[in-house]
Amino acid sequence: MHLLALERFYNNLIIALMKPISSFGPACLALFVSVSLGAAPIPNDQALWRPRFATPTIVALDTPANRQFTAEIRAAASASSWGVIVSNDLRAWTCSVVSVTQSKINRGTEPGWEIRASVPADIPPELFTLVVSSSETVSAQRQALSIITSFTNDFYLLHITDEQIVNQYHTAPSGMWYNSVGTWEEMKWMQEPVNLINPRFVVITGDQIDYNGALDGWNNWANWGYKPNGKRHFTRQETLDLERRLTSMYKDCHAGYRVPFVSAPGNHDVPPANKTLVGSDPPLRWHPIAVPIYESEFGQRSWSLRMGDFYVLMHDWSERSLRNWAEADFKQALNDPTITYRLIGQHYTNDQAIYPSSCDLMLVGHGHGTATLQSASYYIYMDGPSFRYGMTGFFNFRRMPNGWACDQTVKARDTAKDVWPLFTANGAVRKVRSDQADAMNITADSITITNDLPDNFYDGRVRFIQPQGRYSVSNGTILAHYDYESRTRTAVLVRVNIPPNGSVTVGLVRNQ
Repeated sequence: MHLLALERFYNNLIIALMKPISSFGPACLALFVSVSLGAAPIPNDQALWRPRFATPTIVALDTPANRQFTAEIRAAASASSWGVIVSNDLRAWTCSVVSVTQSKINRGTEPGWEIRASVPADIPPELFTLVVSSSETVSAQRQALSIITSFTNDFYLLHITDEQIVNQYHTAPSGMWYNSVGTWEEMKWMQEPVNLINPRFVVITGDQIDYNGALDGWNNWANWGYKPNGKRHFTRQETLDLERRLTSMYKDCHAGYRVPFVSAPGNHDVPPANKTLVGSDPPLRWHPIAVPIYESEFGQRSWSLRMGDFYVLMHDWSERSLRNWAEADFKQALNDPTITYRLIGQHYTNDQAIYPSSCDLMLVGHGHGTATLQSASYYIYMDGPSFRYGMTGFFNFRRMPNGWACDQTVKARDTAKDVWPLFTANGAVRKVRSDQADAMNITADSITITNDLPDNFYDGRVRFIQPQGRYSVSNGTILAHYDYESRTRTAVLVRVNIPPNGSVTVGLVRNQ
């Protein structure tokens, strides 16, 4: 009854408010849930350790086994009555709980719970907020669960690195603030092309914010009353306040993305272990300040993800203990015959980075440029910085009889074709765009998508929201029909093939 009441509450809340669920913070939602149910659970979004926005999980609808996922929860040993809900901006769905196990979480370093759950077979392949409740707590994490149709379909990913958000609005045509760091504004400009392209996931290899750069001399933050190159020293409390502010800004400008972001921190998120604040007396080390904030807001710093036989390792290069864990996790994946492809994402290849002799592909950032760092044995590609015109790397994966092939590693990639900016000067033109305000909430009966980039985005995505009914489309494939708002409206999720350097119009027709 607890779970059914939770689902009913979620649906009623969405209908009553008539606005996207993402407009409300997860903590606010959790509070609404506990108040509505008159229940004892305490709202605590950080109790849901994984998955999260920066450490999402991906499930597929093609088999019952692939619909299952595991949530790691921090909760008392007395917790019971577990329930799992997922929601997009239109409605909520109940997940069945497969198993509940007291276990070690956070790479086996602390006690907690592993909740094994399964998404329903009729859920649409979209990105979801995850809510896990028990007798002790209720916890929500946005953009934490991505659902796809099949793990074996061809797919592509985007590589974004060095966003380095330090201020809200741009001062340079590239979208940067003072030609040196990133802004909240340009991350907003990137949303439309990324959502239309619809990669299976986006790899972020660090420097999401510019925490220590914003304080440490060379580009002191303007909101503190200083311009770049102005010098000032900061207290511990000021550094705490600034990292929280930048983190909040970062999460806010990413709230509109409809695809999962698979992330690892860089040196401007979690500085190296021995780095000290310039001029501090006694010396103030950045690392122990940044770590608890990053982990509480973003989550696990080194972690791995499985999509069927495709393995992804994301690694924080700042600590030896994390390197030891990453090496052991990768070795296990290397010896697992059920895994056919292994991808590593990390900020760079030095300090405490993992650098195995065998791999399929490694993606890094840090150098603020496009480069091939290694081609022998396996390719190591550097991209970015994304704070300059939204620079992005493209990687296409094709399903083969024995696993996967990446077009960009059959031979050295063509950077003129597969590395590009996502917007023009001052965000005036998005490189992939539509003639509708929101391609995932289309109230018209057609949408035209224009692609200025040289790659074919065969798995593009749009969604029509219409009066309740059944619909057909032209120039697209319907992936899901589902009703919402007490079955008075219908959402039609459509896969669209977006041609390179061209355009396509998707039309919607209501069936009689």
